[in-house]
Amino acid sequence: MEIFIPKEVSFLIDTIYENGYEAFMVGGCVRDSILNLTPNDYDITTSATPQEIMNIFKDYKIIDTGIKHGTVSIILNNNIYEITTYRIEGEYENNRRPKNVEFTSNIEEDLKRRDFTINAMAYNEQFGIVDKFNGLEDLQKRIIKTVGNPDERFEEDGLRMIRAIRFSSKLGFSIDENTLKSIYKNAYIIKNISIERINDEFTKNLVSDNPQNIILLYKTKILENLGIHCNLNGYYYKELERDINILKSCDNNLLDRLIMLEYLISNKILKCIDQHEKYKYYCENIKKVNIINNLRYSNKVINYCNDIMEYMIKDIEKIDNIVIKRYLNNIGYEKLNKVFKLKLIYNVFLDNKNKAEFFRQCIIKLNEIENSKECYKISDLDINGKILKDLGYKGKEIGEKLNFLLDEVIKNHLLNKKDILINLLKL
Repeated sequence: MEIFIPKEVSFLIDTIYENGYEAFMVGGCVRDSILNLTPNDYDITTSATPQEIMNIFKDYKIIDTGIKHGTVSIILNNNIYEITTYRIEGEYENNRRPKNVEFTSNIEEDLKRRDFTINAMAYNEQFGIVDKFNGLEDLQKRIIKTVGNPDERFEEDGLRMIRAIRFSSKLGFSIDENTLKSIYKNAYIIKNISIERINDEFTKNLVSDNPQNIILLYKTKILENLGIHCNLNGYYYKELERDINILKSCDNNLLDRLIMLEYLISNKILKCIDQHEKYKYYCENIKKVNIINNLRYSNKVINYCNDIMEYMIKDIEKIDNIVIKRYLNNIGYEKLNKVFKLKLIYNVFLDNKNKAEFFRQCIIKLNEIENSKECYKISDLDINGKILKDLGYKGKEIGEKLNFLLDEVIKNHLLNKKDILINLLKL
């Protein structure tokens, strides 16, 4: 088996050996190299202490990333390489981090603290692969399995439960039966993990090649333990599991998939709600416990997704150019186009042929309005507040008149001429 090592990584490992210590590349970079994937980064583990590493590379730029936990970073050719001393972790607190770490000269002791067998392999050209926990076998079986007792691994760090699901999504692997049972059993531990760390793993899962695996976050009740979508029941899970493959029909970006996931879930709940009460019910009962508003995304992401969701939830049965222009005035072309495209994807996936065709026509009408430069916002009127002020209008009356004129122009775009608009004010 041939594993590629970048020249900078090879240089770091060789230099550490030349100074009398061991060093290996370790973890995800070994796993990905075996799978012929390009690693995101390369981590190095060593028997040398942080101070010894800093002495060895004293002529290079060094970042003391986390000396307390044994990690320093070396910068080579503008790339950062983390080098961490073999370590044994003490008792964990709050299912998040060890109270203390001890350095060791035994790489097996270092590898046994890692999360999954496929991430607990090390490699260098001098020694070859160090695989004490059958990571190679599990790569061949395409399974995610904890190193040792899964209850202990998840008790140490509850985030590992979401990481197991995320790796299954990234690699297209299944989760080992005992490991999965342990996730169901220990889902409550997730309450002790910071939302920021959860957000990072959830997002990576959502934009993976297998986003449908996110269903396990619902079935295992990990999200329910965070107070997210706690109004779902077993029936909804079965329907959600059937339809969640729709995420693969979306473009692979956070915004589209996050909105589609929320829309899919919301529709499962709203199907039993009276048509005229759906939007109100969504705002009062679903929106406040959804992922968008509870996984601490940026305000930009939250506001964008909520704007789109408002129009996704509103059941658009009939639409014409006037309605489209009123919607455009509220949320603009980009967002309204996104609403129509996502609703098209949704209805195509569910084989709702009539509704799918309806939203295809909506997109056509929307683009016709945009391309013809028809007016749908006050700034596009052939008149402005200054002109109205010169005509004698004052204060809020100016805004009221501009809104009146915009409504008339939305109904008939041919009215958008200064003299016609002034005459309309006189009626």
